[in-house]
Amino acid sequence: MERLGKVSEWNDERGFGFIAPLDGEPARVFFHVRDYRLDGRRPEVGEMIRFTAQREADGKWRARTVRRTVPAARQAKLAAPSRAAARRPGSALPGALAIVAYALLVAWAIGAGRLPLEAMFVPLALSAITFVAYALDKHAAQTGRWRTPESTLHVLELAGGWPGAWIAQRVLRHKSSKRAYRVVFRAMGVLHVIAVAAWLWGRA
Repeated sequence: MERLGKVSEWNDERGFGFIAPLDGEPARVFFHVRDYRLDGRRPEVGEMIRFTAQREADGKWRARTVRRTVPAARQAKLAAPSRAAARRPGSALPGALAIVAYALLVAWAIGAGRLPLEAMFVPLALSAITFVAYALDKHAAQTGRWRTPESTLHVLELAGGWPGAWIAQRVLRHKSSKRAYRVVFRAMGVLHVIAVAAWLWGRA
């Protein structure tokens, strides 16, 4: 599938450079001049392009079939709004209310004697671990290193780290614009809360 991006770096002597995808995933993608499909000219930093990408054996991403999208005169006007739209976060209110409701549920369970006092530290620890996992994955994306599988992040969210994942998406701007990922993320959070509520109900 073709994606939109911008040439962020170009070494004309060595014939390679990097693309910054407009959706931010990953932060940059390697490409070679032989993959640039426009005979008679060379890539330029800042130009908008379309490309396909694949992960190499070493885990890094490489662009294939790189081609220019629009005339240079229009590129500067298109780049800023597109990038802003891709990174614009949604409202923080629903997520914040969900975390507050979850904290109240845990506090009620502790006050009612259905959970020990130490239980309050479990979601805090899991959220911290999940936040760190997000931070490491973003750093790997920016440096072209091996990424953390999305399934691993979702398991952490399901285990109880979903509040930390939500905070990481807001603070780090990571996994915040990928709609399919966020759908699964929300599902993991809902399933965790349902499981906890059902377990507490069974202890009544």
